[in-house]
Amino acid sequence: MTTEIATNGNGNGAGGAGGAGGAGGAGTQTTARGRVREDVRKLILSGELKPGTRLTQQHLAKRFGVAQSVVRESLLELQASGLVRSVDNLGIFVSDLDTSSLIHAYHVREVLEGLAARICCERASRADVRELYDMAERIDQLGQSGQLAERGTLDRAFHHKTILISANPILTNLTDSYQMLNMVVQLTRDHEQVLREHIAIVQAIEQGDADAAERAARTHVAGLRQYIQKLIADGKFEPRWVLE
Repeated sequence: MTTEIATNGNGNGAGGAGGAGGAGGAGTQTTARGRVREDVRKLILSGELKPGTRLTQQHLAKRFGVAQSVVRESLLELQASGLVRSVDNLGIFVSDLDTSSLIHAYHVREVLEGLAARICCERASRADVRELYDMAERIDQLGQSGQLAERGTLDRAFHHKTILISANPILTNLTDSYQMLNMVVQLTRDHEQVLREHIAIVQAIEQGDADAAERAARTHVAGLRQYIQKLIADGKFEPRWVLE
């Protein structure tokens, strides 16, 4: 049995928000769509909207005070990111915590972050390289001191930084396809090994060695995937959404 999202009772109906998608212009609707998308995303990652919850356009429109068309577009974007799924004739649901999909997403991440590291060899400034080195060292320090939540947040920022440095908008958009990678456990891989792998990526970028940078990034992500696969095989993997 599925759960259906309830309204927050604020009295804002979909009709009262027509300005978000009407004559106010495309820019206003785009802004509203982005806000609703991020609000729903946070509700999912925080656990307020649990896997299997049915999301209705009418209820979400009332909750956020926007037109149903805005909600529809927001849910389509979330569907592309993997956080929600569409079931024929039934509607839109919060995605289940599916380990198979997670592993598929890691395969995609391996390719995209390898490409990002390659492009970074052409685009990274000295300041970018220094920041990446600093982040790698800080990730290790946080892990060694047992601050795993903070370490996880910075680790994701480290990898996202290579995407940003690449300055490739298509690549940036494609990374949304593995948004479900926020579904993680606090991994306990050897901290020194992780540091070595991070440093290898940054050193290759600093040296402008595109082949080495891509290889280092892909090796690192593949190692993460293989580690999770082992946890799954051993029955020790407990997936959960992580709120940034």
